[in-house]
Amino acid sequence: MKNGNNNSKEQFGFTNVKTVIRTKDFKASKNFYSQVLGFEIVEEYNEEKGVRGCILRIGKTGSSAFLEISAIDSDHYYYNNSFDRFFENDKIDLQIKTNSIEYWVNNLDNKWKKKGPVEKPWGATYLYLRDPDGLQIIIYQEKI
Repeated sequence: MKNGNNNSKEQFGFTNVKTVIRTKDFKASKNFYSQVLGFEIVEEYNEEKGVRGCILRIGKTGSSAFLEISAIDSDHYYYNNSFDRFFENDKIDLQIKTNSIEYWVNNLDNKWKKKGPVEKPWGATYLYLRDPDGLQIIIYQEKI
């Protein structure tokens, strides 16, 4: 940088990623992500003004990938009526890499509706499911 200091992107760059999903049914979504997918709840909150949620870690302790799910009451200033609807299309989906697609096929049997596994032309294998709000979740394994 030529702004008079020695700061670098490495020193002040991004450190993790967190995706936020406003849920129609917070309790069902919390159960899905923590119990069905096994994400670790690292923080929960319940604000007085009608916002409740939790932050979940995707992967092992030390992972820097997080998902936040929240519900916002209809009288809250940030509320949007789209928060109370199911996803209407697959414009966005959440893709989660695994080392064993077979584990997830077996683990989700009798727990959650799924489609697949589907082998893609580039060699990856995809398993498709939907969260309680209808968001498409893809668990995938890269070509071995």
